[in-house]
Amino acid sequence: MLRNMTNQKTRSPLDLVSVDLVRAALRSEDYASVAREELERDARDYERFLHLAWLHPQEELAPTRGIDRMWHLHMLHPRAYMEDCLRTFGDILDHDGGFGATPEEAPVLAATFAKTARLWAAAFGETYGLAGVKCTRNCVSRCTRRCKTIETQGAVQVAFAAS
Repeated sequence: MLRNMTNQKTRSPLDLVSVDLVRAALRSEDYASVAREELERDARDYERFLHLAWLHPQEELAPTRGIDRMWHLHMLHPRAYMEDCLRTFGDILDHDGGFGATPEEAPVLAATFAKTARLWAAAFGETYGLAGVKCTRNCVSRCTRRCKTIETQGAVQVAFAAS
């Protein structure tokens, strides 16, 4: 989860990431079974997540699992991560990994994820975390995007499981 920050907006974070995160993921044993298309979508969504953080610096945001994957890969390049964050936000984005794992934190994470989803839909016109994915169970913020994708007449059909 991204914690509140008081940043200086220096520039839009579109094209922020100076590391090829897809390439980094493909070189990692941890992501050997993840399709390149999924990694590319996650990298795009991570850039959008950063853009959302730039647009709403006072808001706490919750990443999807795919966004979180790319965020971790970005942080594994500490100099690039620091420079990218400082250039765009004027500060380092703090990552509170594992937030929501306790019964006390779970409702806070759910509310933060719902708020992030509303901001995402307003900014990008699509459902957060499930674009192009049919969700077959209630995984919402911890979605691994391994559910089945359905295309109908050239348009992607999205099913969202209510939390």
